[in-house]
Amino acid sequence: MNFSLIFIFNNSNMFKYLTLLFTSILFAQTYPGDDVVRQGVRAFYNYETEEAIEILAQARNDSPENPTVHLTWAAARWLHNQANSSVEQTYIDLENDLNEVIPVYAALMVKYPHDPSYQLYLGSAKGLMARIYLGKKEWLNTLEWAYAGFRVIQKVEAEHPVIIDATLPIGIVEYYAGLSNVLIQWGASLLGLDPSRELGLEKIERAANEGPWAWIEAKGILSFLYLWVDVKPGKALEHSGKLVEEFPGNFYFRILYTESLIRSGKMNSALTSLNTLKKMYPDLTEIQKSWYYGYLQYEFGLFHFKEGKNDKALAYIYETVNNYSAELDIILANAWCLKGQLHDLKNDRKEAIDAYEACVELDNYSYTIDEAKSYLRTPFHN
Repeated sequence: MNFSLIFIFNNSNMFKYLTLLFTSILFAQTYPGDDVVRQGVRAFYNYETEEAIEILAQARNDSPENPTVHLTWAAARWLHNQANSSVEQTYIDLENDLNEVIPVYAALMVKYPHDPSYQLYLGSAKGLMARIYLGKKEWLNTLEWAYAGFRVIQKVEAEHPVIIDATLPIGIVEYYAGLSNVLIQWGASLLGLDPSRELGLEKIERAANEGPWAWIEAKGILSFLYLWVDVKPGKALEHSGKLVEEFPGNFYFRILYTESLIRSGKMNSALTSLNTLKKMYPDLTEIQKSWYYGYLQYEFGLFHFKEGKNDKALAYIYETVNNYSAELDIILANAWCLKGQLHDLKNDRKEAIDAYEACVELDNYSYTIDEAKSYLRTPFHN
């Protein structure tokens, strides 16, 4: 039971996706209050979290039997707290909010036993509780809550295949289990999953292309994967382009889009997007600025590297590796690898090796790790 879940918990780059397992399950069915909930969702994806919380709190009062509204409200409050409060306070508030909404879903399940949406949201809320214990490194509680939540999601997905959005969390777990070793794959099989990158990717793609709600997170995940794991920058550009079109205020989506442009060779558009990021940055909260400073410096460094301005690129990459504080280390790995490449081009092999080794130590399943290993054997050259 535990092995496939432990894989997710022990991989720091999967922290975000553990959350997605339990917050992106939204349905094609319509309920009173759906239009208002959509307004709240649009607000928080545009980083307008105070507005989102206000909209969703009112929707909870006006449409208390809407299955989406309660967990979405908790998620909006969590996103707001992450950007404005200490980690400890964020966990306290999220636990309190989940303790409030879990009994709501339990009661709605009793009242509407044949409606799978209430079952799935109850499972999602329980699963999100695991994220709190994950952050606290309380492993037993993490496993208990995550397993309880995931099994509900899995059951509903199996019994109600028309709920396309439910394929997203299943696809995520299957994909990342497929990346891992035989023991993890065996554990995933015990959960009734197919540990396959290809099949997992198909499910995520289906959610991105057909999911009435989960398409947002699915496209974000696919942009991430196509940039840094299964590298296909053209596909990353397709998905991230839709995200920035729909949510122009989302800094992270703009990062995905900008790197997709750079890696697709669309340098004029990339420069425009970089300047947009630069204009957006001052409007972030101080915590968000801390998260994204390293991301922003890296994107400028990558741009100048592709333009052949290596000294300028190296200055940005030094800023990245020396000031990186984001939770996900995927861009940090890319920065270390790029630093090594730039030092190789300067014939500074010792500095290059140090950078490649720093990249490899992150061991985060990105393609960059294999790149760095190859450059440890053979110096990079254009």
